[in-house]
Amino acid sequence: MQYRNEQKFILSNHTAELLRRRISAVMKPDNHSDGIYVVNNLYLDDQYDTFYQEKQIGAFSRDKYRVRYYNSDLSFIRFENKHKDGNLSYKKTLAMSKEELDCLRLGDFDFAAVSEQPLWQKVSAIHRARRLRVSAVFSYTREAYVYEAGDVRITFDSAIYPEQLTPQPCANAPLALNPVMEVKYTGFMPSVISAMLHGMPLVRTELSKYCYIRERGFRH
Repeated sequence: MQYRNEQKFILSNHTAELLRRRISAVMKPDNHSDGIYVVNNLYLDDQYDTFYQEKQIGAFSRDKYRVRYYNSDLSFIRFENKHKDGNLSYKKTLAMSKEELDCLRLGDFDFAAVSEQPLWQKVSAIHRARRLRVSAVFSYTREAYVYEAGDVRITFDSAIYPEQLTPQPCANAPLALNPVMEVKYTGFMPSVISAMLHGMPLVRTELSKYCYIRERGFRH
């Protein structure tokens, strides 16, 4: 499994706009919805809130289990297990059906128990031991750029909407959230990208949007 470096920064609106201009001159927009799209999330946690608590205490090694789809389009749904060791991370993903998503929402993990997919088997084992359930549902707006060398991906996340499952995610008022920039790369950071970020007032953060939602009392 190949690890990727991952760093997060909280930005002012002014800094975010300056960086967007710099980055868009060098990097290409992600090919998904011309680089700007809504990320729909459904997070799982166990009866002890293990994954939430691991993040809160800053555990070096931790996991998260979530469902993602985009622009409220349920024709393509992914289940993800993201593992982090410090600033290094990797993801295991698999496609899932709307019917499987409906089962997860209802707390029904029977389909995972009979699956031959190793990831579903792992989920089923955790469920049997610690009773998994949906712990948060939310969406946010993402603007993404990519750079081939170093497999660099820079994203700007904003406008986070709790418990938002309607076809038009922007219909409800978002929670206040400063722009969050994520920088991810494999192996090395190209100098042209480092030069764009150099000298900017970047504030490193370990912000988790999942924890951000949970801390404000939103729970599925």
